[in-house]
Amino acid sequence: MTAFAAIIGVGVALLLCVARLFAGPTLYDRTLAVNGVVIKLAIIVAAAGVITERAVFVDAGLGLLLASVVVNVAVLKFFRSGTFQAPLARSEDL
Repeated sequence: MTAFAAIIGVGVALLLCVARLFAGPTLYDRTLAVNGVVIKLAIIVAAAGVITERAVFVDAGLGLLLASVVVNVAVLKFFRSGTFQAPLARSEDL
């Protein structure tokens, strides 16, 4: 019963994150909203695993979170520098 309530509550928060995704004024706000959506989806998947009593859903949720962190870091690096290539030399004016 608690897992159903968690799914409903997180589903409402998921809808709010999707609204923020489309209304975000900057690209960084949209990236943060996508990260929130993925986190909430992982919570819903884990709660579904509790309801069905299968641990594979919890593993899938953790894998989704790990992939989300890697992709989020890559996207933010691309937004900052405009490329995925590492700089050949560091600038001295940092």
